Amino acid sequence: MHLHMLTLFPETPAHGDIPAVMPSPFLNHPHPLAERAARMLQQRLSSAGDDMNRLLSTGTGKMFGVLVVRDQAGHIGYLSAFSGMARGSWHVPGFVPPVFDESLHQSFLPAGRAMLTKLTEQISQLESLPLRAQLGHQISQLQQQRQDAISALKQRHRSNKEQRKMQRLQLQAVACDEREQRMAALALASQHDKREATDTALAWEQRLDAIQQQLETIEQQLLDLKSSRSEQSRALHRQVFGAYRLHNFAGRQQTILHFFADSTPPAGSGDCAAPKLIHYANQHNLQPLAMAEFWWGPSPATGIRHHGHFYPACRGKCRPILPFMLEGIAVEKEPCFGAATHAGELEIIYEDPYLWVINKPAGLMSAPGKEVEDSVYSRLCQRHPEYPELRLVHRLDMGTSGLLLVAKQLRTHKQLQKQFIQHRVEKCYEALLSKVLPAEPAAGEINLPLRVDMDDRPRQMVCHMHGKPARTRWKIIAREQQTTRVHFYPLTGRTHQLRVHAAHRDGLNAAIVGDGLYGDSGKRMLLHARSLCFTHPVSRESLTFETAAPF
Repeated sequence: MHLHMLTLFPETPAHGDIPAVMPSPFLNHPHPLAERAARMLQQRLSSAGDDMNRLLSTGTGKMFGVLVVRDQAGHIGYLSAFSGMARGSWHVPGFVPPVFDESLHQSFLPAGRAMLTKLTEQISQLESLPLRAQLGHQISQLQQQRQDAISALKQRHRSNKEQRKMQRLQLQAVACDEREQRMAALALASQHDKREATDTALAWEQRLDAIQQQLETIEQQLLDLKSSRSEQSRALHRQVFGAYRLHNFAGRQQTILHFFADSTPPAGSGDCAAPKLIHYANQHNLQPLAMAEFWWGPSPATGIRHHGHFYPACRGKCRPILPFMLEGIAVEKEPCFGAATHAGELEIIYEDPYLWVINKPAGLMSAPGKEVEDSVYSRLCQRHPEYPELRLVHRLDMGTSGLLLVAKQLRTHKQLQKQFIQHRVEKCYEALLSKVLPAEPAAGEINLPLRVDMDDRPRQMVCHMHGKPARTRWKIIAREQQTTRVHFYPLTGRTHQLRVHAAHRDGLNAAIVGDGLYGDSGKRMLLHARSLCFTHPVSRESLTFETAAPF
């Protein structure tokens, strides 16, 4: 039954080429046998006359995956999958089908979508209702008229008040009886003005209230419809994911909802290539051996994906479910970020009673993580218990080497951080990029707003709608045979800013050498914080420090 999905290798892999234990799907680079299978699929995708390739060519790239498997007869081949849909279809010849139960989806999905469409149409009709616009316009006009009328009335009342004040002064020379009568008349006039102001405000309020009540009735209907649509959407969302029943090799099964008990599963959960491949292998008694996922086609406008590059399974949608799906077979332990580092010693560039300037080695975290304690902060705390208030003023990524500023007291920390917030600290980084950049322009500025990729933390992504401003000046220092050496001058300090601005298609489109998150892994990421200039928080002296890049 599975033979039309299983692609055999032209030559049976040697025993030594087959992994004894399945590598973790969260590795940055796949096992050589999985890479070999991926290259075969890529060759198929590159075939100009391939009908399947034309079907998948949508103008945007897509994530593909392969799973090397052994069938019950001992044959070794690979399964192919793509993430999501291909041109509106879940099914393409030669690629495994989706995980969900399609018949179950069809039992409720059309009716659910029809209900959402109907609610959306009702909302659209109410939002574009002529009466709604008319009422809003009338309210605006009345509010302006009320403001003008009340302003004119207040001006008249102020004038009346000034006249009464002058009259009271003039009455000081009038006989007592007459003065009392005329003073009483002035008091009545003052009370009349107050009543007129109150009555006028009330009259305008009543006129506005009558129209506002009509508008509020429409707005409440809109709120009720939108609330109903949200509830229907959430309920349909849960129904959809209830049809994703995941099986594992230990004989257990769960729906995707089980793994997102505290929240709604992210859109697309279960539709990535990895769960499709593992699910198909489980259902057809195929033993998973190794897996690889790669991006094929133009880079996306948001995240960092490059044509033909390999990527680990995503952490947002796949990390919660893949360990369960792989239960029952031997799988290597998922790599722990920063756990196996052998970073060198801290080099103290400068020290005084208020601060340190550290030359951080690559491979050492700035602050402790959830699973890794070793860091610049931890080492300094252990060596200097006499400074219980010491704090990092800023941070460098684990793979970045170079200058790091540390305050010994909270007051110093606050003063130095203020300089960073106000962009009064000058920083320069040196990096080696994985491509040869054109000679022109030799310098420039990148302005791409960034936010965290919620589906694949800790990756960052470009987002013009919700991202925080991120600006970087850059300058070419040297162009080599296959690389380019640049200086980066960050004008903002966003997470992974330089790495994303280097790798993104709208930035320099050249990942930093050794950056396994946004490019290809290496012994280390070739990014170095080479200079730092700031004002000393006590002496007010301008201090500049430099360290040469160790690459």
